[in-house]
Amino acid sequence: MTLATIVFSALGGPAEAAENWLGPNEVCSPDTLLGDLGQVRSTLAEHGVGVGLQEQSELWGNLAGGIKQGAAYDGLTTASLCIDLDKAANWKAATIFASGYQIHGQGPERLVGALQLVSGIEATPSTKLYDLWFEQKLFDGKFSLRFGQEGANDELMLASYASLFLNSSFGYPPLMAIDLPSGGPNYPLASPFFRLLFAPTQEITLIGAVYTEDPAPPGTGDPQLLDRHGTAFRLNDHALSFAELWYSPAFLANQGLPGTFKLGTWIATGPFADPLHDEQGLSLANPASSGNPLLHSPDYAIYAVANQMLWHKPNTEAQGVGVFLQFMRAPDDRNISDLFIAGGVVWKGPLPGRSHDQLGLAVTYAGIGAQARRFSRDVVLYSGSSTPYAQGEPIIEVTYRFRLTPWFKVQPDLQYVFNPGAGIPTEQSAGPLKNALVVGARVTINF
Repeated sequence: MTLATIVFSALGGPAEAAENWLGPNEVCSPDTLLGDLGQVRSTLAEHGVGVGLQEQSELWGNLAGGIKQGAAYDGLTTASLCIDLDKAANWKAATIFASGYQIHGQGPERLVGALQLVSGIEATPSTKLYDLWFEQKLFDGKFSLRFGQEGANDELMLASYASLFLNSSFGYPPLMAIDLPSGGPNYPLASPFFRLLFAPTQEITLIGAVYTEDPAPPGTGDPQLLDRHGTAFRLNDHALSFAELWYSPAFLANQGLPGTFKLGTWIATGPFADPLHDEQGLSLANPASSGNPLLHSPDYAIYAVANQMLWHKPNTEAQGVGVFLQFMRAPDDRNISDLFIAGGVVWKGPLPGRSHDQLGLAVTYAGIGAQARRFSRDVVLYSGSSTPYAQGEPIIEVTYRFRLTPWFKVQPDLQYVFNPGAGIPTEQSAGPLKNALVVGARVTINF
């Protein structure tokens, strides 16, 4: 197995949805185009049942660089079901949540070739189940357990200000999407999980969770098609475990400047291929190599997340300027991507009379590990062809979301991609690509 094969398999994995972390209260909101539907929704709500239907449609154009110039359309229809068991069955502080996707269109990555997908909703067209979980809160909400099926980025590794941006990296770290089998448990492939959360004070939260490491069944080809309907429910695979500590300073919140700071780690127990060495310690690019990479276990990473409001516009509820920063590091002897950094600034209510609009500028970076880059140089040495990999792939995104009504949003977007694909060969591209300039827009309607 060559490094290029490993990378291509990773790039064929799932994309990440920037709005996946919306919880039941948001996706089952009554603010919809169709309203109460002849009192159907209000009647269901009296019995603890909420339903949601959302359509996100995008149009993208690659104006320069990348694989080729052109336009692309993709879309995501999300159906959600929320059941408050207190109202439905007199079961205190318990919730059931389910969601499913209908993914359609072909996104812009066939034009751009980036490691960090330009669109967070791009994925292989299919109709599939995503979330299906039960949650029980105890001790006035200070403790909760949740189990069933979800994506790891439903609750973990998140910065709320990052949710504005459309690039996939702001929803799920590209380091994990590239390095974990099938991309790990994230959109559009969730996996079985168990999560515990403990919030002893308003400032401190501890969260731990265990997921199935690889959400897709064994097989070759696109992992999203191996679990076409999201119902594999795999329990007989390696584990992906998380631990996070959240700190939300009360002294900042009391000044109208809420923020949350997180430290976390994950451990994946499965075997991971060395990007440089074979089983005998030779370079995989060496003609004498067996081609079988040295295996390491477990894989792991540490990460940090900061999400902080810097300025709160007086006499408003949530208008102002906030910033976020995300960092993740993993060992380079078992990962192609070993570094992820992202950060940005968001201004809510930037224009007079547009209190719900949001303007954002962000930068994301997916780093390629030293061992993987050494492999690429060895390929050049032994074959006399090809080119070395780039050190990483930075992307700059500028976006503005117009909230025209509570249920209708339009979001133009501009992204500039440096070193698309970081020079790693794939079936679509044999070598380095020119920097890409991508423009697009997303329309979101809640029915």
